[in-house]
Amino acid sequence: MKTIRELVIAVEDLEEAVQAYEAMGFALERRAVSDTLGIKQAFFLMEDGTHIELAEPFDPDKAVGKGLARKGEGLYMIAMTVDDVDEAAKGMEERGVRLVKGGGRVFVHPSASKGVLIRLDPAEK
Repeated sequence: MKTIRELVIAVEDLEEAVQAYEAMGFALERRAVSDTLGIKQAFFLMEDGTHIELAEPFDPDKAVGKGLARKGEGLYMIAMTVDDVDEAAKGMEERGVRLVKGGGRVFVHPSASKGVLIRLDPAEK
């Protein structure tokens, strides 16, 4: 693993969470809605390029909605960069790490990482 690219925080109320993060000094970069993921999003960009994403689910049957119902608010996912996603995934599988592959992406299943979903992203060259 090279760097953290993104931290995703599942929240019950996006507006309340945005206000809390702005009160801490974070600057809101943008907002979005993902119908595919069933979430409303707010993104904060750190000086090192890392994003903090606040995600409020509006579809309880999608992954973030299920995770929020199961575990409550808090860290949902970490996106980590690796030199080669396929090579990293192969090595993890050989070592018995449970992975989830979908939508052209590779994730470490939360059961393998003590409750946090980890997404593997290619490092920028």
